[in-house]
Amino acid sequence: MPELQPNSASAATPAVRPVLLVDSDTFRSFADPLKHLLMGLAEESMPSALICPADSVTSPVICPSVELMRHPMFNIPLLWIQNRKFLYDRLAKFNPTILHCLCDSKLKLTKQIAEQFSIPYVASFNSTERGFFKHSVSFDHCGAMIASSQTIAEYLDDRYKNMNERIEQINVGIFVADKCACFSVPDRITSLITVKALDSVAHYEPLLSAIRHLAIDGYEFVYAIIGEGPAERGIHGLIKALGLNQVVTVVPYIDPIEAVFSSADIYIDPFASKKFNTYLLEAIGAGMAVAASQETIEDILIEDQTAVLFDRTDELAIYTTLQKLLDKKEFAKQIAQRAQRKLAKGHSVSKMVETFIDLYKKTQQWYIINKQIIEE
Repeated sequence: MPELQPNSASAATPAVRPVLLVDSDTFRSFADPLKHLLMGLAEESMPSALICPADSVTSPVICPSVELMRHPMFNIPLLWIQNRKFLYDRLAKFNPTILHCLCDSKLKLTKQIAEQFSIPYVASFNSTERGFFKHSVSFDHCGAMIASSQTIAEYLDDRYKNMNERIEQINVGIFVADKCACFSVPDRITSLITVKALDSVAHYEPLLSAIRHLAIDGYEFVYAIIGEGPAERGIHGLIKALGLNQVVTVVPYIDPIEAVFSSADIYIDPFASKKFNTYLLEAIGAGMAVAASQETIEDILIEDQTAVLFDRTDELAIYTTLQKLLDKKEFAKQIAQRAQRKLAKGHSVSKMVETFIDLYKKTQQWYIINKQIIEE
């Protein structure tokens, strides 16, 4: 990142006091990496604050040293001025030196705070999804755009051509279990799990049809779909129509999810999402074998090495792929173990925290130097 390299030894950089901004969806799906980052900042004696919606459940994430700021405090449109003043008053007392926006939806607020307090920010991007409006980043205040995968980095490079020198890939940090969960208990009934938003019945039709044929062929297993969304009722109806009530269950998001993954065998990612899937990484960390759509944006998934991939629209392909894991349990354990090793090497929690702290420092210095140049 050439633009973040200091060009003046005399620039005084203040101690790092980061404020992180997150929405409810990102708060839930990135709970563990966020917790690791906040704990890492605390261990380095760096005061930090978190701005999140009032309805966010913070207990699994927040450590005592983190200052929590709810925004909006009053979820009433007419009180937006009061909400903004309340937030700015809290921020002024905290005296932040840098902002870290962890989701697209908070980019506008992050930019406004950065301009109000004359501080820089970094922005994490966890999706290649294009909204109707392009979310803008401030050329003067945004020192880095952080991609959680190579696919997202390439997307940012194409979308923000005038700022591509500020793009960095920082892998999401995940702890890896000492044991491999996949088929670790011989007498345990095989368990399949998906954690995904329930946005469309069509996304699940080919998979559930394949599951039905596996059940008809005599394979014994249970399959849990964990998630919420507008298609939940339709998916329940499809499960009933296919006669899978005794095999497939749909439940809301579970927190913490680690205990579920550590006692399961196969994680199924039935369709490619444009959003980075931290649940998939956590499943790999627990040692589950992964079967996923071949359109996945996760760099860690490599055909027959760290996962098995299928055409999400092809019922027979899904059937054959899952059958391979169910019939060849040793192969399933091998790809799960290889994925664990790859995750441990490329998604270290300590490396993630160290890289973010270093980036915060560089961004602060970049902003001070550039501000001096502009003023001169």
